[in-house]
Amino acid sequence: MEENSKQLAHAFLQGDIHGSWMIIQEHVNAGMNSYYIYEQLLTKAMQYIGTLWEENDITVADEHIATGVCDFVLSRYAFPKVQSHQEHRRAMFFCLEGEEHYLGLKMVHSLFKEEGWNCRYLGPNLPLEYALYTIQNFKPDVVGMSLSLSTQLPQLKIYLDAFDQLTEQPEILIGSRLGSTINTNFLSMYKNIQFVNSLQDVRLWFEDDALQISQL
Repeated sequence: MEENSKQLAHAFLQGDIHGSWMIIQEHVNAGMNSYYIYEQLLTKAMQYIGTLWEENDITVADEHIATGVCDFVLSRYAFPKVQSHQEHRRAMFFCLEGEEHYLGLKMVHSLFKEEGWNCRYLGPNLPLEYALYTIQNFKPDVVGMSLSLSTQLPQLKIYLDAFDQLTEQPEILIGSRLGSTINTNFLSMYKNIQFVNSLQDVRLWFEDDALQISQL
């Protein structure tokens, strides 16, 4: 499994779109689902690339090439999976202002699309004013945000304080792989917030959401 993700990482770094897609297609043909493709292949490949960068084995330019190829492969894989959306189930996704790492968030967005949600993906580095504008006009049931650095927690609180003033408050999913390395106790002061550490947490959220709907 690790060897597959490293092979994919090297294809990303070489800018090899065709080779990267062939690796993904091989696993799709073997019956692997989206959670496997996203978490065991794409995510682990990019984490390996991040390690190479930290060890000065590659440059920032190399990392940008890899990110571009990964983004393309992710989009190509996700497009045929999109289900006809259900107009009454809405979600929007964005990264906090200053946050440029967006691939994980895009994977979550793709999973929501695959589940038939009507989604808006606003990408990285979204200022609060535009997040509020979209929430007020699109009226999502779920808002997904992403952060990768613990130094962004004060800014996250600013966003959450603003959302807490909304008349109609969506459920908030906060995606981060920082996990237990950060103190998230302050989240208890807000309603309808869940911290998501992995795509498996997203899968469990879908299962819980489906259960709640079935009980209505």
